[in-house]
Amino acid sequence: MLFRSRRGARLVGVWHHAQSAAGVILCHGMEASKEGVKSVRLATALAEAGVHALRFDFSYVGESEGDFLDLTVSGEVDDLAGAWRFARQRVAGPLGLIGSSLGGTVALLFAAEEPGVAALATIAAVAHPGRRARALPAAERARWRREGSYDLHGIRVGASFLDDVEHLDVLERIGAVRCPLLLTHGTADSVMPCADADAIAARVAGPCTVRRYAGADHRFSDPPLLDALLDDVKSWMTQALGGSSRTTDVASAAARRSAR
Repeated sequence: MLFRSRRGARLVGVWHHAQSAAGVILCHGMEASKEGVKSVRLATALAEAGVHALRFDFSYVGESEGDFLDLTVSGEVDDLAGAWRFARQRVAGPLGLIGSSLGGTVALLFAAEEPGVAALATIAAVAHPGRRARALPAAERARWRREGSYDLHGIRVGASFLDDVEHLDVLERIGAVRCPLLLTHGTADSVMPCADADAIAARVAGPCTVRRYAGADHRFSDPPLLDALLDDVKSWMTQALGGSSRTTDVASAAARRSAR
C-alpha cells in the first residue's frame, strides 16, 4: 500500500486486516525495515488477535522513497504522521503504536504531539539518539559536516542526521505523552543501555510499565527471549486497546446522556 509522509515522501506499507475496530502501527528500527522479524511477527499476531496492523518502511529504507544518507529522526516522525493519517482513515476505533529501537523513539515523539494515540509499546527505545554523535570530538563532527556523511559505529549517515540529533531533546519532549506506555528492554543490551527505559519512564505523564528481560541483547537474538517479548507486547497492546475502546464507549455514552 502506498501513502505519503507528512513531508510528501512516498511510503510503502503492508496492511494486516482484522475484524475489530482497533489498530496498531509498527515502527521499525534504524537498521531494519517493515520486513524485519519483529514487525512481521507482531503484525501477524495482532491481526490473528483481531487488531488491524500496519507495518511500513520509513523513508530512506526498504521500498519507500529516499536515500538512507538523508535519514533524520524528525523526518521519521513526519513519516509516522503520514502512516497515522493513512491508518486513521481505516481504523474506526483506538489506534496504538509499537516501535523498536529508534522506531520506539520516533513513536514516543509522535505520541507527544498526537493526543489520539491510545497506547504505545516500545522495544529498546533510545532516550538519547544523539548520544554517540555528541560523544565525538568537535574535529570529527566538523569533518562529518564537511564531508557530508560519517561512519557512525558501522552505519554511514548524513550530516542532516547530526544537525537533527544535536538539537533534539527526547526526554524534554516526551513529557506530553499521556497514553498507557509499555517500555521493554534487555538487560544485556550493549547498543542502547537498559537505563534508557528508566529515563523515559521518569519523564512521561501517563501510566507506564517497564519490563526488563534478563540476558536479552538489543536485537533479542535469543529465540526464547524474542518469543517472550513478542507475546508480552502483543498481549499488552491488545489489552490496552480493548481498555481504550471501552473507555471511549463509556465517554461517548456519557456524552449522549448529557446531550439529552
